[in-house]
Amino acid sequence: MIGTTAILSLNLNTFIRYYSLDPSKRMAEVSRRMQSRSGYDYYHILAKAVEARASGATADEIEYILNNTSNPSEASHNRAAYEKFDKKFGRKRGLALFERKSRVSLCGGQLIIYVNPLFSVESASGFDVYNIWASQSLNLDRARAGVGVHLMNVAFSKTAPKYNYKMFDAFEGKVYSTVNNTIPKAIDEIALSIVSTAKEA
Repeated sequence: MIGTTAILSLNLNTFIRYYSLDPSKRMAEVSRRMQSRSGYDYYHILAKAVEARASGATADEIEYILNNTSNPSEASHNRAAYEKFDKKFGRKRGLALFERKSRVSLCGGQLIIYVNPLFSVESASGFDVYNIWASQSLNLDRARAGVGVHLMNVAFSKTAPKYNYKMFDAFEGKVYSTVNNTIPKAIDEIALSIVSTAKEA
């Protein structure tokens, strides 16, 4: 569908969250999103701290980032997630900021998913690239993580195909890298549902 204008744009983690909701809750979330396009990014402090660590920032600089909020709950949650990240990856060889960004067009370009993994590390097979999940309210299971892995693979299939794309659950400290063969079809079905709801909102 050439020249189609996107009805809705989401970041990867938001799409995974919508994917995980039951139909009625998904409709409500999408309708709310259409009426209020901008929302507060609860995890921006975590992202900035991880980016700083991967870029070689000092402990004091990272501490400043983690404390840069007046919301105690936000500070506590982001700090806990950062500590999980640092424990697992802080001493890994070749930890670096992953600076490539991409997007995936679904439903003929009507839905855009922005895919911006945060960091990479060296591994025996090359480089592993990670997107971070830090939600306490929604557990990242294998199926949900597979959605993220698949969309990262699609997003970078032409520009960075030789990396190993993975999801890191900063709440549980787990890494996911597999994609169930039913996921691509499921993604298309959920995307159609989201677009249909967005058109009606």
